[in-house]
Amino acid sequence: MYTFPLGANERVIKKDHASLSVDGDAYTGALYLTTDRVVFVGYILDINSKYIEETPFQHITTVGKAKSFFVLSNVLVLETIRDRTLKFVVNDRDNWHQMISEQLARF
Repeated sequence: MYTFPLGANERVIKKDHASLSVDGDAYTGALYLTTDRVVFVGYILDINSKYIEETPFQHITTVGKAKSFFVLSNVLVLETIRDRTLKFVVNDRDNWHQMISEQLARF
């Protein structure tokens, strides 16, 4: 259900259920950390409308943390070179932040 194509030498490092808020829309799905990028695969309203958000590490300018409802420490924030802000609600946000930061350091 939450599938996307991998590059020739790309592999998935981490996966978890997540929600994404971007450009005024909210999606529910899965967040993937691969050796090359961060990928969100989700759906809005029904299972027939698949949404994929791919962000190569070279396009990420900052990785941040935020809170949902002003109290829950579960939002991971990625800002891109195209001035987009992607907000993911994830479990274990601090671990996601650390792992993405480690991958970014490779580039």
